[in-house]
Parts: sequence; C-alpha cells; structure tokens
Amino acid sequence: MKRQTLNVHEAADFIGVSSWLIYDMVRRKEIPAIRVRTRIFFRVETLEKWMEAKEAEAVEATAL
Repeated sequence: MKRQTLNVHEAADFIGVSSWLIYDMVRRKEIPAIRVRTRIFFRVETLEKWMEAKEAEAVEATAL
C-alpha cells in the first residue's frame, strides 16, 4: 500500500517551496495540514486539490 501522507520536507518538495515556507503557511493556516502532537503531515490528495484551487484563484484574478 502506497503512503498517502507527506511530511513537511516532502510537501515542500512536492509543491516546490522551502520547508520554512511550509511551516509558516501551516502557522498562518494557509495550507491544509494534519497535526499529530508535534508532527505535521499533509495528504497528497488534499495538497493536489489545494493547488488546483490556488491555480483557479490565480486565473480568476488575472481575468479581471
């Protein structure tokens, strides 16, 4: 069975940003994350949907 979650470093690689930016986005609640005590995880499916929504927002903003 394939793992369905990513840690902070894997999520950063997946999105193409730094780990520090991921930590900052989680702190500001700008990105959907799962906290288990001190650990932070991201579901791949949720990140993909989040990126699609951000892309749609960007397209809509440029269309105005």
